[in-house]
Amino acid sequence: MKIMFAGTIGAAALLAAAPAIAATPFDLEGVAAGSYASLVVDDGPVQLTITSEGGGVVLVGDSNVALIGKGAASVRDGRFSAKRFTFNQSIGSITFNYGDAGGDDDNPVNVAAFDDLGVLLGTVVGSYDRDESLGGSITSTFSGARYYILSSGSGDANPNSLFWDVASYSLAGGGVPEPATWALMILGFGAVGGAMRRRSGRAAAVAA
Repeated sequence: MKIMFAGTIGAAALLAAAPAIAATPFDLEGVAAGSYASLVVDDGPVQLTITSEGGGVVLVGDSNVALIGKGAASVRDGRFSAKRFTFNQSIGSITFNYGDAGGDDDNPVNVAAFDDLGVLLGTVVGSYDRDESLGGSITSTFSGARYYILSSGSGDANPNSLFWDVASYSLAGGGVPEPATWALMILGFGAVGGAMRRRSGRAAAVAA
């Protein structure tokens, strides 16, 4: 009974924590606004490194700039540039949020996924219209990706001016269970432990 009770308590705690973990896997909200040569943020054992493609700096904007909470953009040679999101583990699927303060045409929105050898796995194309005042989101499901190049706009006055953040992701091959999965596993362990203790008690009573 103690085993099952402990498992239930642990599962409840994990279930309660699951929505918060899923909502902000990489906490850009905790990063001071400013410019960085590169930006490294962690979600447990999974590490994300954000850089400006082709050199330059990474910008972290206040939430009122990105409209999605804090996000990352990049600048090279005085102009906004594409940015690279690199992970230390292979990604199965990922959803990015993007947005800016409005006024720029960043259409289309492109997410190109690459494996650890730099082979292009595929590109997802979305949209961000000039009159759109809120952020958008885009999902890539090319499994095995180790980095993504994020770009927007094509030849307009100010391309690549979107700020980006990771909304959610999963590892390739299900390498790390989601918090809710861990909770179910702990519940299962508790139930098995409780059943074993009851069975042991009955066996002892019969033997007596």
